[in-house]
Amino acid sequence: MKKMFLLFFLVALAPMFLMGQEVVQSFDTQLDTSYWNFESSATSDSTKSFIIQTLNEESYAEGTGSMTVEWSVHNSESWGGYTKIEYIEPGSGVMDFSAYDSISFWYNNVVAQSLPGRVVLRFELYDVSDTDPSIQIASQMEFYYSFEYVLDDEPGWHEWKMPLLDGRGDPALDEWNGGAFNRTGWSGIVGNDFLDPDKIKGYAFEFSISGAGEGDVSAGTIELDAVTLSGSKNGLTNAGFEEDLTNWGTAQADGGSYVSVVTGDAHGGEKYAEVGVTDNAWAVAWQDSVPAQAGQEWKYSSFIKDLSADDLGQSFAALKLEAHDENNGMITNFGGDQIIEGVTREWQNFSISEIMPEGTAYVTVAFVGTKWTGDGLPAKYGFDDMVLLNLGVADTTAPEAPTAVNASPNAANFFNLVVWQDVPGEVEETYNVFASLNPINSLDDPGVEEIASGVLEDQQNAIHYLIYPLKDKEVSYYYAVQCVDRAGNVGPIGTSPAISNTAEAVASISLNPPANFAADGDLSEWYDSGIMPFEFMPSVSHISAGVFDDDDDLSASVFMAIDDNYLYCAYDVFDNVWSYDPAGNFWEDDAIELYIGLYNMGTYKHTGFRRGAEPDYKFIHLADRVFSEQFGSQTDPFYFNNTTNYNYTDFGGDWAVEIMIPLDSLLQGSAADDARFHPQNGMKVPLDIAFHDSDNPNVRDGILAYSPFNNDNSYLGAENWYYTWIGDTNVVVTALEDKTNAIAKTFELKQNYPNPFNPTTTIEYSVPFTSKVKITVFNMLGQALEVLVDAKHQAGTHMINFDASKYASGVYFYQIEADHFNQTRKMLLVK
Repeated sequence: MKKMFLLFFLVALAPMFLMGQEVVQSFDTQLDTSYWNFESSATSDSTKSFIIQTLNEESYAEGTGSMTVEWSVHNSESWGGYTKIEYIEPGSGVMDFSAYDSISFWYNNVVAQSLPGRVVLRFELYDVSDTDPSIQIASQMEFYYSFEYVLDDEPGWHEWKMPLLDGRGDPALDEWNGGAFNRTGWSGIVGNDFLDPDKIKGYAFEFSISGAGEGDVSAGTIELDAVTLSGSKNGLTNAGFEEDLTNWGTAQADGGSYVSVVTGDAHGGEKYAEVGVTDNAWAVAWQDSVPAQAGQEWKYSSFIKDLSADDLGQSFAALKLEAHDENNGMITNFGGDQIIEGVTREWQNFSISEIMPEGTAYVTVAFVGTKWTGDGLPAKYGFDDMVLLNLGVADTTAPEAPTAVNASPNAANFFNLVVWQDVPGEVEETYNVFASLNPINSLDDPGVEEIASGVLEDQQNAIHYLIYPLKDKEVSYYYAVQCVDRAGNVGPIGTSPAISNTAEAVASISLNPPANFAADGDLSEWYDSGIMPFEFMPSVSHISAGVFDDDDDLSASVFMAIDDNYLYCAYDVFDNVWSYDPAGNFWEDDAIELYIGLYNMGTYKHTGFRRGAEPDYKFIHLADRVFSEQFGSQTDPFYFNNTTNYNYTDFGGDWAVEIMIPLDSLLQGSAADDARFHPQNGMKVPLDIAFHDSDNPNVRDGILAYSPFNNDNSYLGAENWYYTWIGDTNVVVTALEDKTNAIAKTFELKQNYPNPFNPTTTIEYSVPFTSKVKITVFNMLGQALEVLVDAKHQAGTHMINFDASKYASGVYFYQIEADHFNQTRKMLLVK
């Protein structure tokens, strides 16, 4: 396998390659707005949130200068605020940090922050591994944060150093306290959700203040110096030619061709290698005996530029890798010299990579000038700052399917424990687990949902909580498990038989809001409506954080309803002590957070908050206001209290909240381009409701949450939420536009699938124009058992699930009535 890469690395970055390290930014010269971008929170006051940076040639840790940063940050958002200074590589360029294992900088906290403990320094990396590298907007890149709690330190130079790793998957790394980088999901895109050191588009220094938008300001002064990569993984020695040609062998075809070292105008350091060739000749330099093994992928890169006197119209510079055996005999040179196209008069980084064959004990690298054109013109090239990296064993083989996939029902607690056998021979692999009411032939089948992801090896189980709208119900689920190996290869699924158990009744979002709704603190219309509430109490609900004394500490009933115009919510809270102090953080007082996705869930949960066709929202209900972090803030609320749409009433301990949210009003701010939501019976929507309990001002005692996955982290995104349904069923009658791009031309009732079935099957039908459709299931005696559909349908192809869990094995019939059309088919239930 051959790969060739071109990585632009602008000279403006001016890195210096030292022994085992690379200086990304020395701060030895003044850097202005042509280098830095300055950014602060959207709602901040520019006189209170800013950075002033200047060159300091009197105080520095390395080189001849440092950067003095006078900073001030304004607490103007519901979560506080920030100000930052960032560098983004121009054009399509990226920075390749992959040759090093760590990054560091020096800091001197000259003036400590004026509000002790409130501001944290965050050094951030921007990753474009899964997006267009020409993007210049940081929010469209992957954000990897680090957290440096240094702004209360005494003055003096200190070095901060961190591994170039994302610590989220490694228990040994504390990504929240300076142990590694952390893609928190607060900003940026999900991307491939992996820190790729070879695709770094930029970096930033951010000053972030805690708070809830109270308007206070913290300020200070810090000196920064020498952003440096260290811990070289380079397999070459003297890779920058600062020691001339030490450790390099050379050869040439004739006396006019040569390899030499030149001082001046190097890419990094003082020197670089120069290769000159006459026409119909070659010159080469090599370094050998680098230990290697079969199966490893090795990447060899070099900065190259064209120094030829004439414009030759093509490149004659080449890189080469060779695999050698234990006696240093060559096994293969992978086709010989690999001519590097695109070499220009500026330094650019190029690379090749190869997978070592059987018998490999060493790898040899070479850089070459070779010209055979007969035009008599010589060629000359500069080579500098070479890197040889072992990328590890190149694994492109997908793992086998997990075996013995099954589940053990726990009827008392309404869950199935899904189990499987790990794939033999895999190391550090993970597993994803899926469920469906129908047999799973493919993860693309309708109705398949992921119930667990990234399950570590040796765990071999995952819990599937079983819920159903409004009533306990017998259900049968099928399961599938897939293995993802250490290299990221995804294997086929192993599947289970049907597993029957009882699903627990949960409240849903009613399609019939109270006719006399008023946001007034009087919830009688909700209790009279017959709408089932979500119930919260510490003895039975999920405790997301903290502790509760007993059910009297805080309990609640939550009613939800929706129509095509509004989302309605009512919260009846029973609290032994009501506490709210707007001077503190909202999450430290009595408050409610509603997390909801306004779309019909597919196979996979969202990661973070998404916009567009499947938007995710967060609403924060406080005693004096309600606001959303998708638009507005605590200082720019959605509604204030005692308005037509929002009421928060304190009853002297107990409290109640009512809100009516116009669905049209959600399309504003960063959510302006979201899809307008139209509810349908049976839609499955992401949901979490979190109650923050406080018995003393600005002291949070605990959190009660609807989602069993919320461990005080639902604010990070929908991956930590649970779900419920809209209406009274778990299946939505959905037009299959993705299946039939054309409008149906005739009425049709198709044979159910699967058939025979146990216990669920799918019925597909088509109508050529808007019609009232009714589908009924009958037994052998002609008795109607269930009406599956009785509603108006748009033209198209539709489907509905039939769950026969409560019926005996045998023959059943299903009939469609639509306009003048009537058809009946037979199906067989086999248990």
